[in-house]
Amino acid sequence: MDPAIRSRRESVLRSLYSSQNGLIVHCSAVEDLGSSFIFAGIADAGKSTLANKLSEIMTVINDDMNVLEFSDTGIKVSTYFTQAENQGYHYLINEDATGVLKAILFPVKELENDSYLEKLSDKGFIWRNLLSCVAPPITGEDHFFPNYYKMIDRLMESVPFFNIHHNLKNNPEFIAELLRSVE
Repeated sequence: MDPAIRSRRESVLRSLYSSQNGLIVHCSAVEDLGSSFIFAGIADAGKSTLANKLSEIMTVINDDMNVLEFSDTGIKVSTYFTQAENQGYHYLINEDATGVLKAILFPVKELENDSYLEKLSDKGFIWRNLLSCVAPPITGEDHFFPNYYKMIDRLMESVPFFNIHHNLKNNPEFIAELLRSVE
C-alpha cells in the first residue's frame, strides 16, 4: 500500500479510537432513502456480491471498507476512501453517499431456498463476527483497545444484527425488499 495512503488511514483510525467516535469496518455498505445497511464478514462471504446486485436499486457507499461514526441521531455510515486510493482494485466507492445505519448483516450463501433474513441474538456469535471485520487499533497503540471494545459493545447495543442468507438467483428487488422490511 502507498505509504501516504497508509498514513492517512492510520490517522483516521487513531482519531476515531481516541475520541471513541467510530469504527472502520471491512464491509460493503448500501444506502436507501437515508438508511444504510452493511454486509460484514470474512472474505468471499458475498459482501461485494450483494452490494453489486443492489447497486441497481440502492446507492453503494463502498463495497470494501466503511466508517461507522456514532452520533446523537444514530450511526452514520460513510467512506473516507477515495477512487484515487483504489490502487487498481475494482471497488465501488461513492464518496458522497452516506446514511444512518439500520442493520448489520452477515452474508451466508444460500443455494437451496430464496434469500431470507435470520435475526441474531447470540451476543457471543455477533461479537466474534465483528472482531473478524472491525479494524483493530494500529500496532503499538494497544492503549486504544479498551476504547475499541467499548465501541464494539456500543455498536451491538445500537442496531439489529442478521444473517442474510442470500441466493444469487434472487433478483435485486427481492433482496432490497428484505432489507426494507427490517424494523
